[in-house]
Amino acid sequence: MRPSMFRLPLLAWSVAFTLSGCGGTTSDVVTDPSIDQYRILRVAVLPFSVGPLSRGQERGYAAPVPSPAAGDKLADLFYVKLNAREGLAVTPPERAREAMAAVPSTPLTRAETRTIGAKLEVDAVLTGTVEVYKERAGSRIGLERPQDAAEVGFVAKLISVKEGIPLWTGQYYERQRPANEDLTGFLERGPRYLTVDELASSAVDHVLRQFPFGTPMPRNEGGSSTP
Repeated sequence: MRPSMFRLPLLAWSVAFTLSGCGGTTSDVVTDPSIDQYRILRVAVLPFSVGPLSRGQERGYAAPVPSPAAGDKLADLFYVKLNAREGLAVTPPERAREAMAAVPSTPLTRAETRTIGAKLEVDAVLTGTVEVYKERAGSRIGLERPQDAAEVGFVAKLISVKEGIPLWTGQYYERQRPANEDLTGFLERGPRYLTVDELASSAVDHVLRQFPFGTPMPRNEGGSSTP
């Protein structure tokens, strides 16, 4: 069988990097202009919901709707990474799920946000929606088609318990591209195609670079703060 153009042996990585330009992702972070007025020390990570079925998904030509497990994985990632920041006390998703047991549905109303925030004794809650969570179809060094790469999309919001308004919103979408289309991504994450869990971890790191509360702890020498 003729090798696929997306199957990249290790010997070819240097060539791919040389010929490529800088690629990017669809990412947007919005912070409330009055953020300096807020003192957020305690945050609860609430369970992430799964986005509604789109028209493309209904017709079978878009990534399938993520499973509920994808929402749990994104919430857990945000918890682990926020909990590693100095100056923040973070309530894990498991405890937040217990507090939300009486809530009929999401998104939360302002009154429900205040009730859950008071129950968890936090200043803000992090909520989110997972829109895409598609696993890679292929190996770490090669794919048959570009659309076989892992794909992740989500929206996360930090909501003030007192006012019930978003203080920070992070939106992210990426389908990993080959090195000749995204030099920056492959330099940052290594010469390999990621699994969807690995791509999600990288995506959460990306949006949290502009998170306004807490201070990222330095990485351990020879290790990484990323799970």
